[in-house]
Amino acid sequence: MVAGEPNDVRVKRCGGGWIVHTVQDGKLTVLRFKTQSPAEYFADAQRTRLGLAAKPPIDQR
Repeated sequence: MVAGEPNDVRVKRCGGGWIVHTVQDGKLTVLRFKTQSPAEYFADAQRTRLGLAAKPPIDQR
C-alpha cells in the first residue's frame, strides 16, 4: 500500500478461514479468523472506526 490511498476494509474467504484487510492511511493490516461471523464483526467495527459507510461484498475467490 502507498501513503495517500483511501481507507478500506475487506473480508475475504481464504482456505478454511477468513481474513480481514484493513487499509488506514495507506498501511495494510491483515487479521485471520477461523469463522466468518467474528471476521465480519471485526470488519464492521473497523469500518465504523474509519468512518466508512458501506460494506463491500465478500471476496469469495
